[in-house]
Amino acid sequence: MLNLAEILTIIIGLLLALVFVDGIRRSIRTRKNKLKVDLVQPSAPEAEESVDTFVPTNDETEFLDELEEPVEDIPILKGHALIIFNLCSKDSETFSYATLSKSLSVYNFLFEDKGFFTLRDNLGELLFSIINAKKPGNFLEEKSSSDIALVLDPSKTAKVVESFDLMFSVAESLSENFSCSLLDENRNLLTKQMLDHMRDESQEFQRQRLANVS
Repeated sequence: MLNLAEILTIIIGLLLALVFVDGIRRSIRTRKNKLKVDLVQPSAPEAEESVDTFVPTNDETEFLDELEEPVEDIPILKGHALIIFNLCSKDSETFSYATLSKSLSVYNFLFEDKGFFTLRDNLGELLFSIINAKKPGNFLEEKSSSDIALVLDPSKTAKVVESFDLMFSVAESLSENFSCSLLDENRNLLTKQMLDHMRDESQEFQRQRLANVS
């Protein structure tokens, strides 16, 4: 028969064996989890890019003129991220150079040679643009339209959040002045949830810009 000392030795040995086995099991689990993370990480940027990428409709491709390049030379499907508000009226003659110039008179704006408006800060730096959302995409030669788009290109301004807030304020003001619908970039009625999402996007664009600069 085993004495007390031998029984205690066996029990301690069993406990040590259990601790050792548990340690091995935890180590294997940690290595598996690390492997999963390593496998997931490379695909994350691609997924994020697919959310931010704007794919314009046929009537909206002309807004790319603001980049001062021919439309056909711009890779519009290759990750060009924009923030956009649309305004839509039932009257095809609602928006024109004359009517928009009058409504924008309280802001610092320019009417560019290519026929669209740009709003700028006190130093003349670009904040966002207002374009004819229907072909031919401009307001030259007294053209008018029922649809306009307010377009913010985060790569063109260092004040992304400030530009977004001003762009929404202008969009809201124009919507009231012209009694027209305020829509999101997909031409759906703008909801508070979508507005919050768009502002979050602008904050992320600014954070990325600051990170790149630093």
